[in-house]
Order: sequence, then C-alpha cells, then structure tokens
Amino acid sequence: MTVWQKIRKILLGIAMILIGAALFIFGEEAYMAIIGFVSLALEIMGIRMLWFYFRMARHMVGGRSILFRGILFIDFGVFTGSLVWVPRMYVLIYLAGTLAFSGAVNIIGANEARGIQSSWKLKAFEGAVKVLIAVCCLIFMRSGARVVDICAVGFVFSAVMNIANAFRRQQVITID
Repeated sequence: MTVWQKIRKILLGIAMILIGAALFIFGEEAYMAIIGFVSLALEIMGIRMLWFYFRMARHMVGGRSILFRGILFIDFGVFTGSLVWVPRMYVLIYLAGTLAFSGAVNIIGANEARGIQSSWKLKAFEGAVKVLIAVCCLIFMRSGARVVDICAVGFVFSAVMNIANAFRRQQVITID
C-alpha cells in the first residue's frame, strides 16, 4: 500500500468516526442519513469499479467480473436509496442482512487466509463483530433509536478497522 493510499484510508476512517458520532447525537432522526450513507457508498464503489474496468480491467483475465460487480453495486445503491419510503422494518432487515453478509464474507476470507498460513485473526474478528452487530440490529428492531445507536457503533467499528488496516503491514505472496 502506498503512502497516499494509507493517508486516504486514515482520512476516510476519521470521517467515518465523525459520521458515527453524528449518528449518536441525532439518534432516530438519523434514519434517513443511514440510508443515504449506505446508498451513496454503494454507488461510489460501483462507479469506482466501473472506472477501473474501463481504465484497466478490461484487459485483465477476469476483468469482466469487475464490470459485473460495478454494475451490481450501482444497482444495490440505487435500490437502497429508493427504500426511503418503505416501512422501517424492511429497511432494517435489509441493512442487517447486508451487514451480516459482509461479516460472513470476512469470515470466509479469514478461513482461506488461515489455509495458506497468512494473517487471519483480525479479519475473522472483524467478520464476527459485523455478524454480531447485524444480530443485535435484528433483536432490537422495534426500537428505532437503539438500531441507530447500533448502526453508529458498527460505523465507528468499521472506521477503526480501516485505520488499523492502514497501519498493518501487507503480506505479499510470490510464486517462484
């Protein structure tokens, strides 16, 4: 990871901590903001993937999967943004499901990393906490203020993990 990428990750983590603090302060009134943040993040991720595809990945082996994932992220972002007028229960189930899926992907990635004797403990911890936060969201679904607080905790946790990953040494696997 280059120095610029590390600085960008740290600044993104600090911004996420500030957003998480704002979610704590505004409580249940931040419901629309959570939907907006998730929608915007998915759309930006999709646009970045499409940009990468058209700049470089179309010449790579498996580059077409990056195109499909970019389109899929943009679709999920637009879908999430359209959930503003849907009852909150369904939106919370959707957000908790995406968080649980992300945690499951982290746990599976950690298991694969463990299989090749790479560092896996931090990734497994991150996945387990994400799944735990998703379960807590489903348990306290009736209380809007609690769910916003749980989402804020998840947001701050994600920010701290981004900052921690920026300072970690990245392993490079070489093939002889």
